[in-house]
Amino acid sequence: MLVKIALAPAWDGHYTLPMRKLRLLLVIAWFIPSAQLPAGQNNELLQVHFVDVGQGDAIWIQGPAGECTDNGLNIIIDGGPHTGKSNRLITYLETYKFVKDSLVDCAIVTHPHDDHYPGMADVLQNYRVKTIVDSGFPDVGVKFQKFLTLVKAEKVGNVKSTFVELRKQPKFQFADCGDLHMSILFSDTDQTGLGSGNSRTNNASTVVRIEYKKFVFLFMGDLEGKDRKDPADKLSLGEKALLSKAPAEKLRATVLKVGHHGSETSSTLSLIRAVQPEVVVIQSGRKAFSGTFLPDQGVLDRYKKELPGSVIVRTDEGDEAQGLDTTNDADGDDIAILTDGDSLRVRQARISGGKRRWVTVKTIQK
Repeated sequence: MLVKIALAPAWDGHYTLPMRKLRLLLVIAWFIPSAQLPAGQNNELLQVHFVDVGQGDAIWIQGPAGECTDNGLNIIIDGGPHTGKSNRLITYLETYKFVKDSLVDCAIVTHPHDDHYPGMADVLQNYRVKTIVDSGFPDVGVKFQKFLTLVKAEKVGNVKSTFVELRKQPKFQFADCGDLHMSILFSDTDQTGLGSGNSRTNNASTVVRIEYKKFVFLFMGDLEGKDRKDPADKLSLGEKALLSKAPAEKLRATVLKVGHHGSETSSTLSLIRAVQPEVVVIQSGRKAFSGTFLPDQGVLDRYKKELPGSVIVRTDEGDEAQGLDTTNDADGDDIAILTDGDSLRVRQARISGGKRRWVTVKTIQK
């Protein structure tokens, strides 16, 4: 029973509960350290977990109960770069009692780059994945083709899982249910003006929007908005295509998962001004790209200047100061954003003196 009523990482929002049950919750929360509180499947919150997988993206979205399913949806966007025992997404899920063979309602692979999709293979092997959504970008690499073989073989019980390739099904959208609305704002199509090479693959990224009551989350994948050498006020590539396609009211978001790990090729001024986020989330690690580590300082400066009241949270928190590299940068700087639809709380896991604890970095009340 404790798993069902304990909330994590430690919520302090508002509930209408019988006083006796409320006292019980307070007693439990008082005696159990917040770092150990499980993220129970039966709760009243939308939980968005940005898992520290080093240089890469891995996002677990859970609940709230009663929206879409009795226990709440479980959605995973990207799986990070690692597989097997090094896959920290799986370790994180297990820590928060998401046990083997649990149901994942939807797994989304934003685009076929090695810091986004490999860990999703373990998701398929450890859990029952009902729907898999892929960009459909025609990556012919052997590694990604092997991953697609796993995708096409996935079943839930005796029922073959639904596999959606967005390039082949550009009109695909998720069904609304209750107060939870999930939609695709941008997906890859065979169009010009989206760059070449790695940049073209980045701009095949699926952009996902989630709305729950008074709050909106926008997940950008690795979408780019300009060449590295271009000024921040120039708009091109995927961000230009997104802004020209999506209605302005759909772009505004409370929480923005920044595109391309905070690279200078992303987060143009046009994008920042269109979204106006109050919480800026950057998933990055300590991998050098031609001597450059992400996020770029110029990108951080843009967000701070344009949005002085916002908070920036990063999964590479303290990694540079600690001298970490790609072998140990997935050290647990996880971010969890919890909301009941009226209040939103941003929590980050911090490690100090060998102990891990959750710290509240921002609270928003609508």
